[in-house]
Parts: sequence; C-alpha cells; structure tokens
Amino acid sequence: MWKWIRSLLPNNNDDEKHRPNALSSPYAAVKVWFDEDRAWSHWPDREPQYASWNELIGVAVETTDQGPFVEDVWWHLATKDGVVTYPSEATGSGELLERLQKIPTFNNERLIEAMSSTSNQTFILWDHEGRHQ
Repeated sequence: MWKWIRSLLPNNNDDEKHRPNALSSPYAAVKVWFDEDRAWSHWPDREPQYASWNELIGVAVETTDQGPFVEDVWWHLATKDGVVTYPSEATGSGELLERLQKIPTFNNERLIEAMSSTSNQTFILWDHEGRHQ
C-alpha cells in the first residue's frame, strides 16, 4: 500500500531505480504493463489478461483489512467482457497507475482515500459514464 502512496509524490521513481532487483513481495511476480491499445496483467503460471483502452468501462481499487503483511490493495480494470485484476505490489504497477491517471475524469481524490483505507471497501476511480468524478 505504501508503494502506491509514494507513487503519488514527486520524484518517487528515483528511489525505485536505486533499489535492489530482489522481489520485495511475492506479488511482485505479477507483471503489469501497457501499450497504446491495452493494459496487461500476467500472473505466473497463467495466460496474460488484458483490457483494451477503448473497451474500458471502469477502474476500481479494492482494499481489505488484511494488511500490511498480506496484500491489501487490489486493482480492477473492467470491460464489458471481464475484469483484469492485479495486486498493488505487481511489477510495473506504478507505471500503469501513471497511465490510468491520464484518463479524463480519473478520480485522484478517491485514490488517496482508498490508499488511506484499512477496511474492506471498493473505490471506483473512474467509470465510462462519469458517475464517480
């Protein structure tokens, strides 16, 4: 969870460049990335999943009361065909967050609220109908 809060602050990426390459969390084995057409999630031993930007209908963060020693922040990218889910500690999640924040009407205030949550909640950060601005 702290990684996401730090990612909201300026110059956060400089710290990450100087860290060792060792996996800091078992969830770092999950990889997320994006290109101009899609956002991808790849869990070990599973086929990669993707959400096309032009088919995206919602972005949400789910928090749990299980942290800080167990993953307690989960991202959900929804399309009409399904949901791509990944943990906040996934490799590449900071870069994907920066891309998500470029979506018009992405709700950064709700993101900050989510990152402060220590309970079981779902925070809708963006939807295609603009209901959560």
